[in-house]
Amino acid sequence: EAMEHRSSLAQPSPLPPALLSLQPFPSPRRVLEAFHCQLKAQVVVDKKTLVELQNFQSPQAKGAFLRGSGLNLLTGRFTAPVGGIYQFSANIHVDHSELKSKAQLRARDNVRVLICIESLCHRHTSLEVIAGLESNSKIFTIYVHGLLQLQAGQYTSIFVDNSAGAPVTVQSGSDFMGMFMGE
Repeated sequence: EAMEHRSSLAQPSPLPPALLSLQPFPSPRRVLEAFHCQLKAQVVVDKKTLVELQNFQSPQAKGAFLRGSGLNLLTGRFTAPVGGIYQFSANIHVDHSELKSKAQLRARDNVRVLICIESLCHRHTSLEVIAGLESNSKIFTIYVHGLLQLQAGQYTSIFVDNSAGAPVTVQSGSDFMGMFMGE
């Protein structure tokens, strides 16, 4: 009998139903600075040349956005209105057919895409992707993505560095996106 008594004491009592939170859900935070733009026209990047991409447009399709005052479509530069952490990405579509028809590719032939602060790609941290040109398709895409800390007034922009022995062409529709994450 003593064993039975002990085992009934060990039984957990059922928990009361969870209380509903009386706190209202936090409202979604409004993104104050964000953009998605596309290159208006193709840009030829000559051999052994570094070019800053300029002349963007806001896409006409639904879902595109340009919020805040930081982006200058003409210069392709995003200037931080406030200091903080920003997320950037770019899809750069590269046509390297001229290179393929010219000669054999060399191991050192590559294209770098960088998102740089104040055009100082080596002095400041930059987002960088290096792509070899061995792709057998006429056009390939280089995707660069990451976070940068900007001071108020600093700008970022995209650079394409062609180390190959022939020009490559950045296609119109290549895009640049960014948003303010927080301080």
